[in-house]
Formats: sequence, structure tokens, C-alpha cells
Amino acid sequence: MKPNLEEGVIIVGIKSNAVQTTGKNNGVTILSSGSYFQGKLYCKHSSRIAGRVEGQIISEGLLIIEEGTQINADIKTDEVVIQGVVKGELQATGRVDLTKTSRFEGDITTPTLVIQEGAKFNGRCFMSTNENLTGKEDKAFTSIDAKAGAKTSTTESPNIAVVK
Repeated sequence: MKPNLEEGVIIVGIKSNAVQTTGKNNGVTILSSGSYFQGKLYCKHSSRIAGRVEGQIISEGLLIIEEGTQINADIKTDEVVIQGVVKGELQATGRVDLTKTSRFEGDITTPTLVIQEGAKFNGRCFMSTNENLTGKEDKAFTSIDAKAGAKTSTTESPNIAVVK
């Protein structure tokens, strides 16, 4: 049965009997450099995005946003590695990695945030547990200036790292 898709919505993923019976996660979604997508993008398993995306991204699994990528979207994902430019709200149930080539503008909600030296982060970070990903403050509100390597927190922060 095919899903009822609205205009501007795409569901991407691989479904096969081998994946269902063995439980292995071997599907990969790729949007290549030079591509443009506007709307809601749903990805299953590991996903690698290049090019430009506007709208909303929902990813079940690891999401990799490549260097040179321009994203203006709200993102909900399990884990993400950002190497490009992202503007929007990011909610992750797992780890968020901002690499030295990344630029992020917006709010991040995650239990684990890693910021490499050289990454640019302009926004707020809400540290959350995996079970309580509501977009609200959980245990700590953390403000980070990745360029200066400074970190301030109003309470104990569960998992945050500034990497040099």
C-alpha cells in the first residue's frame, strides 16, 4: 500500500525482507551535492545530505550534513553530524556533533553536544534526556561560545564537550 503523500513531502528509505528479518540497519539515504529540496523530508536509517534543503527533516538514524550544505529547516533526528550550515531548530534523541566547518544558528535540544574548535554556534542549547525530548529545558541551560572555547551553565550539564 502506497502512502498518501501531500505536495512537498517525500519519504526516503529502504525496506526489504532482509532488513525486516535480520533487523540490520543497512539502508542509506543520500541527497547529493547540487540538489535542492523544499518541504518535509523523512529519512530512515543512515542519511547523508548535501546541496540545499528548506522545510523540515525527520530522520530515524544517523544524519550527516556535509560541508557546503545549506539547510534552512527544523530537524528531528536520532543523531547528527553537522559539517555544513544549518538554520533552524534541532531536536536529537542522541548525540549532536558540530564539526570545525559547521555553522549552526538556532536552538538545539539534545542529551549530548560536541562542538569542535572552529565551529560556529549561535543559539541556545537545552540538555535533555532521551525520554524527555519536549523542546523545553530539562536539567541545564547551556550557553556556548565555541570560537572562544567558553562554557557557562546554570546547573550541572550531563554531556557537553568543547573539542579543540
